[in-house]
Amino acid sequence: IRTTGGVKSITNYSPVLKAISSAKNMGFSDVLYLDAVNKKYIEEVSSCNIFVVKGNVISTPATNGTILEGITRKSILEVAQDIGFRVEERLIEVEELEDVEEIFCMPQPSCSPVRSITYKGNKIELVRI
Repeated sequence: IRTTGGVKSITNYSPVLKAISSAKNMGFSDVLYLDAVNKKYIEEVSSCNIFVVKGNVISTPATNGTILEGITRKSILEVAQDIGFRVEERLIEVEELEDVEEIFCMPQPSCSPVRSITYKGNKIELVRI
């Protein structure tokens, strides 16, 4: 349970170590976290923000106290708007990921494309990288 997601704190990293270790043992590179209440809205990857692209729209989960409003996240949203993307900060259901063109994460200082996501045994392959 990540109780201080809206604040950058060392206490945010230790609770995810078990989940990351388990995911890596199953052949995955990271963990995508869903909201704790409904368990269907994406929040973030273990140590970075996530962005989804469909058409000319870049969406990212809205900050609601569980997601860090960091400088990197803010910069990505500003640059995306500057180059002509429409930006949405909103609830994103995990099932929506089946219909997106791209997903990327922003661990500092680089951008990491997501090649696939597995949810409930269903592997979603992303073709644009």
